[in-house]
Amino acid sequence: MPKIVAYRFVILLRFEGVCAVITNKSFCLFVGLVLFFSHPVYGKELVIGKDNFGEVDLTGHIATLVDTHAVWDWNQLPKEEKLWDRSMKGDVLIGGLTEYVYWYKIELENIAADQYLVVSDAMIDKIDVFLIRDSGLIRHSRSGASLAFEQREVMVPDYYFLLSQGSYTCYLRLKKDLNFQFPLRIASLKYFMHKEQEKNNFLGVYFGILFVLVFYNLIIYISIKEKAYLYYIIYLCFLILATATLKGLSFEYLWPNTPYFNLFFPSYSAIVFVAIALFVMSLLETKIYFPKYTKVFYLFIGIYILSIIINLFSPLISMGIIQITCLIFSVYLILIGIQSYQKGAQVAKPFLWAWSFYLLCVIIYIGQRNGFILPSVFTHTIHIGSVSEAILFSLILAYRIKALRIEKEVAERREIQEREAKHLYLREQAHEIKNPVHLAANSVGILHRNLGYYNELLASYKQLGTEGVDVQKKREEIEKIEDVIKIELVKKELLDGVNSVEIAFNRIKDIANNFDLDSESCESTDVNKCIRDTLLIFRKESLDTIEIIEELGEIPEIFSYKGKLNQVIINLIKNAIEAIEEKPVLKNEFIFISTRFQSEKLIIRIKDTGVGMSEELKGKVFNKFYTTKAGGTGLGLGVCKKIIENHKGCIHIESEIGKGTEFILELPRN
Repeated sequence: MPKIVAYRFVILLRFEGVCAVITNKSFCLFVGLVLFFSHPVYGKELVIGKDNFGEVDLTGHIATLVDTHAVWDWNQLPKEEKLWDRSMKGDVLIGGLTEYVYWYKIELENIAADQYLVVSDAMIDKIDVFLIRDSGLIRHSRSGASLAFEQREVMVPDYYFLLSQGSYTCYLRLKKDLNFQFPLRIASLKYFMHKEQEKNNFLGVYFGILFVLVFYNLIIYISIKEKAYLYYIIYLCFLILATATLKGLSFEYLWPNTPYFNLFFPSYSAIVFVAIALFVMSLLETKIYFPKYTKVFYLFIGIYILSIIINLFSPLISMGIIQITCLIFSVYLILIGIQSYQKGAQVAKPFLWAWSFYLLCVIIYIGQRNGFILPSVFTHTIHIGSVSEAILFSLILAYRIKALRIEKEVAERREIQEREAKHLYLREQAHEIKNPVHLAANSVGILHRNLGYYNELLASYKQLGTEGVDVQKKREEIEKIEDVIKIELVKKELLDGVNSVEIAFNRIKDIANNFDLDSESCESTDVNKCIRDTLLIFRKESLDTIEIIEELGEIPEIFSYKGKLNQVIINLIKNAIEAIEEKPVLKNEFIFISTRFQSEKLIIRIKDTGVGMSEELKGKVFNKFYTTKAGGTGLGLGVCKKIIENHKGCIHIESEIGKGTEFILELPRN
């Protein structure tokens, strides 16, 4: 062969030491021409040395031909060298998403024993290897995902073909509907078994992590019944199935005698995306926060379900649909994550990190499968991306469940607090009702006693007109009775009693209105009268140690919610009494109440000689549920402030510890 001749000629030059001859220009030109013309011949045939162990460099030795009608056999291949494409720069075979048949040719001289040609793509439908000499076919091997697993020469997911010794042409016939990109390799079986062990170790770790995540999240789902966990578990299970099918492990261990199941790889991938869609909808609660975007999720789910149905008839079309939509869907999930992050969703940020990284890995993987990126550039990209995403999703779920648990606990505490506050508020209102009830009850007793006196007098007056009665004597008896009962005092007590009963029932009416916000309307109110009526209630109680001083000025009536305003005055007076009673020793204690009208504002001051407040306490007393009293609700002053603000007024505090507190209310006239 010319290649061998050229090769031996150069060796002869090197070992005979003819350095002097090289100086001859004509001889050098001759050698250069020989080497130049022998180079193409050198590129056609691959020589495998006797002691070869590792991979042989196939660069420049692979010629390709595409059978667009999938009809040629090895003996029907064109003999013309120009019809074979030798433009491959490396050893990577690329093609897919067609029904073409790809032919590859390698001319080789194999001196070594135990050398194998290996195709590292477990999802190839059919692959044939023909070893041809001038005398004809010397060996034919067939394998593929559409044939039983037991027909393989070596029982591993990749395809191994033993190479005979000697010089011959190796034809590789490859048919795969789905796209592919993988290196064609030749090396010793020991070398490949070593690489196979390394790959199995990596896949073992990969699947081990995924199985741990499945069982861990399954236990959590059983305990809390959260739908997001169920969708996540489905996603992990079909991710494991799709990856195992892609790597040929499902064929090897699950259905070795039923290659038909290998055709459903697009369906396994589609279910992965359906589970992701349902998982994200549940995780980010899109039905609540993004109802319009949720419809797009259902659109993607519909497309993937359609691809599963199409997979029954055409895996090629089904996989094409999935590859087209998966990138669009992945980008859509990024947009949803950004929207959720802007809405303040706590899980949105880690979700964006997880999915962005996985999307990058998906882009790299699709680029590899379609020939844009060499597989050696990013080894195991899709596996690293998927397992990283699975781990991050599991952490996100744990974080979300923890956040939901905290939110639930806070909501429960708030509900309990509000329920207790309502209970205590009702108890306070009941206590407020007792004051006017006691006032009315006391007044009714006085009225009953004094009406008895009047009945006695009326009976005596009726006797004056009776025949035989000494009128003069009877009048003297009546005068004695009037002196005994103190008729003028009885008259006054009767009037005061009627007035007290009226005040009491008006107050009860106002308290009842507190439970119906729409029952009371803004009306013209005499604030001084409200204060006097309120003080009448407190003066009926025992306040022997506290003096109430009034300084009510001449003020106009204002428009207000009378019942609400009365509630404010009562609460402030009650607080003043309680602040005084907290002092260890009571001496010359008083509550001073004044009103005046200034700058179109009504100013009410309620001052006490109680324990006073610190600056810190003054800043908190109006906060809802804040209280310094045992068993208090923390509603009184907060409600007072809200009522005054509803009147478009304001309330201030002036206080000094140990000297007392003064509340200043400012209310507009209208």
